[in-house]
Amino acid sequence: MTLFDRPTVLELLDAVIDFINAETKSEDYPANKRFKLQIVSNVLNIVKREIDLGKQINEDFSKLGAELINEKDFSVGKLAEKIRNNEIDISDKNFIDFLFELTEKKIDIDNPKYKKI
Repeated sequence: MTLFDRPTVLELLDAVIDFINAETKSEDYPANKRFKLQIVSNVLNIVKREIDLGKQINEDFSKLGAELINEKDFSVGKLAEKIRNNEIDISDKNFIDFLFELTEKKIDIDNPKYKKI
């Protein structure tokens, strides 16, 4: 549930992205400006995906990370400290799987096309 009316944040982002994408296809803009607008569109798409997927990814990996470091609360700092203190073996399959899955989820946000290559 949200207290905010429509349009939602994602709908607003979609509207801006659609506008920018239409402008980048227009011959009215010089090529260098179209290129810059495409960069803006890409950044907005990343923001949109992070809003859409970020909360669930954070929750999932906080749980997995807590299991990995054998603590109630997870943080990247705690993980780094345990690695630094040799409390986590970086060749451990669970650790490698954790990093692999996390990397895949980050790619889902940053540029999902990378996974299709």
